[in-house]
Amino acid sequence: MSDAHARLERDLAALEELSVFVAYNANVDAIVRADEELASVLDRPSDPGKTGPAKPLESKRDLAAAIARTMAAGHGDEIAMTDAFAAALESELKPDGQQMGGQAGIMTNLLTALGVAPITYTYLLSERQLSMFDHPEAVRYPVVEDDTVSYVPLPEAETAERTKINWVFEFREGDEFFGVQATGGSRFIAASRPPEFDLTAGDLDGTIDQVGDVVDGALLAGYHNLTPDHVEAGYEETHRHARDVIHRLRSTSDVDVHVEYAVTHDDDLRASMYDVVLPVANVVGVDTHELTMLHDDAGVGVVEEPPSEATPFEPTEIIDHYRMLEAIREELGVGCLQLHAMEYHLAVMEASHSPEALLRGLEFAAINAAAKAARGHISAPDDLETGLEHAPSRKGLEAIELLAARVDGQAEDGTLCEPTVAACPNRVVADPAGTVGIGDIVSASSFVLELAVTRDESEG
Repeated sequence: MSDAHARLERDLAALEELSVFVAYNANVDAIVRADEELASVLDRPSDPGKTGPAKPLESKRDLAAAIARTMAAGHGDEIAMTDAFAAALESELKPDGQQMGGQAGIMTNLLTALGVAPITYTYLLSERQLSMFDHPEAVRYPVVEDDTVSYVPLPEAETAERTKINWVFEFREGDEFFGVQATGGSRFIAASRPPEFDLTAGDLDGTIDQVGDVVDGALLAGYHNLTPDHVEAGYEETHRHARDVIHRLRSTSDVDVHVEYAVTHDDDLRASMYDVVLPVANVVGVDTHELTMLHDDAGVGVVEEPPSEATPFEPTEIIDHYRMLEAIREELGVGCLQLHAMEYHLAVMEASHSPEALLRGLEFAAINAAAKAARGHISAPDDLETGLEHAPSRKGLEAIELLAARVDGQAEDGTLCEPTVAACPNRVVADPAGTVGIGDIVSASSFVLELAVTRDESEG
């Protein structure tokens, strides 16, 4: 058995008996290829690739403009739809396929595939949504009775009639849509925002400390799903409640909390997330587009022109990413800020994090990401063997060498492990079966393995 295969087995074994709380957003992703067939049922935008769509999306022309602009930019994006347009799209458009969507849903499926025991809460759990969980019997759902939390298998949880559906329009580099050529492969998400959405989980919020007592960590997401229709007095009141829930979650136990960031073009919503929710996380996960948005919102200004997926990758981009991450981490005061990029995974941290455990998590995440990209789905531990078939990115290796020189560190075996920074090359799949959810796969897999390794180190 090769060293890589043996290490993968050790990583999977370390995850045994790990328990993680996951919330709040799960939905059904309706997948559609952005091509001529799709263009034939939408309305041509006035200036494809350049003109921005209305926010939220209200029409087929808005949707076409959003897809075209995303393809021209070459990176993923997401914009909410009005409830009326979401209903119209569901009645008129047939997806090429369906899969689990929503950060909490995607992360839960991965955790059960890896043998981790998740406790998952989501606000809309329909029969259709339930069918998207790979191993629902392995997921526990929290219920509260007489101020006491107990757990039922997910199939026994109370279900809703409505299903939250997001439309995911995928494209590859070179694809054309209304005359616009994609500069990179990614996807545009037209996200529904049902009026039922609520970051308040009823009686669970007041008893969440009981959940904290039985889990090793928490993966939280969905704070970007709010719209003005969901709040009465602005976003901050709802986000303050969510922040208080995080404090209560770890009030009687030492629970690390990872908050997965997500794109929103609502400036007020982003500001509220930045000011209220992100500072109470132990770890914040972002992709390159989200990092740029955070950099702009933070106003740190350490990089005049942040790297863009619309231009060919240059290894020197890692220096800008490092500077942006470090400045934002210090501004937010969080323990760790983690970036998943196409060619590498990079994290900056304070002394409370073990760089060795964090690096091991990042390397594990690279295997998970490659397996997800190559197979389209991870449903069992053996699926990760596919990830080992893809070599580490040469460009990523070169970038990490440059960063090592910048921080006076050593790039050993192509990775960087220093007291305040860790990095490893991604395993790039040339022709991915799908791109949706890879960032969530990276964040969840790296976080849980870091938890497990840190736990084992403290017990050893």
